[in-house]
Amino acid sequence: MLKRPRGALLTSALVLLALIGCGPQVTSPSPAPSPAGGPPSPSVGADHPPACLGIGQRWVSPSDNATLVCVPAASFQMGAADDDPAARPDSKPRHLVRVSGFWIDRTEVTNADWQRCVDAEVCRAPSTVPGSTTTASKTHPDYYHDPAFADYPVLIYTPEEAEAYCTCMKRRLPTEAEFELAAGGTDGRRYPWGDVLDCDHASYLGCTTDTTDVETPPAGASPYGALNMAGNVWEWVADRYSADYYAESPVQDPTGPAAGANHSRRGGGFSSLPRQLVVTVRANGDPVHYFDGQMGFRCAASPGPP
Repeated sequence: MLKRPRGALLTSALVLLALIGCGPQVTSPSPAPSPAGGPPSPSVGADHPPACLGIGQRWVSPSDNATLVCVPAASFQMGAADDDPAARPDSKPRHLVRVSGFWIDRTEVTNADWQRCVDAEVCRAPSTVPGSTTTASKTHPDYYHDPAFADYPVLIYTPEEAEAYCTCMKRRLPTEAEFELAAGGTDGRRYPWGDVLDCDHASYLGCTTDTTDVETPPAGASPYGALNMAGNVWEWVADRYSADYYAESPVQDPTGPAAGANHSRRGGGFSSLPRQLVVTVRANGDPVHYFDGQMGFRCAASPGPP
């Protein structure tokens, strides 16, 4: 197993590289039209996302061509119900949270996306040896370099690397509160699409033996149009993990505890049990999970300049 450096030194180095820049911006195509009845999509290629005004609004980042969906400002009950016997203690108590409007990547960051950051000499270049930890997935020894998997989620083992990519692309990791809102909306649903789990909506244990491309399955979209927010790969979020944080969380835009040994991860992966795909489930991003082939991420952005 490869050993990777962690901690303040790694974080500082990656962020410094990201702030230096990611090379020339890419040309953005026209985004898909907004759903019927939704607000029109804003101009494509703006340097930073505009105001997030309504569900269905999209923005295409000029940094990496990523399509982001708007999650309008909302209040919601975060966490599991206190009388839910299946919920772990770290997802309780349920508490009111208000989240300012923000944008979140419609899909997980892909192998092709990561290569753009590698080419800019900001992100870590995976090994060229098939079967190595940074190149292989669970069943594909040359997963990262094989063009057939260009649109599959990149497997990123440390939150510092995920943060460096997002910073490079003038975005950031979402907070836990933002991830939960973007995944489940405000109506208390169990999964991003509703209350019934099956293989037509998510990639989890029994449905697949490895990752799927980031557009599959389309039926699993969240209320805001984000895909694979349950299943496929676990995703890093910005917050540090604390099992007791919900008891002291602020109401407005919580960002997690001030300190903690590990980041939180969200969403479940292709080898996860059904109970791990529930939108309220949170997990400790302990390094023991770094190399299980199920860690990925997506970025978020607040309206206005970064």
